[in-house]
Amino acid sequence: MTTIIRRPLKSSKLRAAGYDERLRVMEIEFVNGDIYQYKSVSPELYRQLMASPSPNSFFEDKIEESFSGKRTGKAGKTDAGASLDDLFK
Repeated sequence: MTTIIRRPLKSSKLRAAGYDERLRVMEIEFVNGDIYQYKSVSPELYRQLMASPSPNSFFEDKIEESFSGKRTGKAGKTDAGASLDDLFK
């Protein structure tokens, strides 16, 4: 699995975002620690998110409505820890 380096965002809901250009995958870390990946995202869309004066609005309008995200973990936890947490929800 490729590690995607996330860069901080100034946002009340989004903590950070990262992008793997080879795989065309955007990774979003939310302030609650949840990490989601969005596939088939263009590099331009990622750049627009990072440059947006309102990352929350941009995410909701351009990404959340157009791409299905998959929860891949929780910030600060290993994949095994995140999966174990999911069992007890």
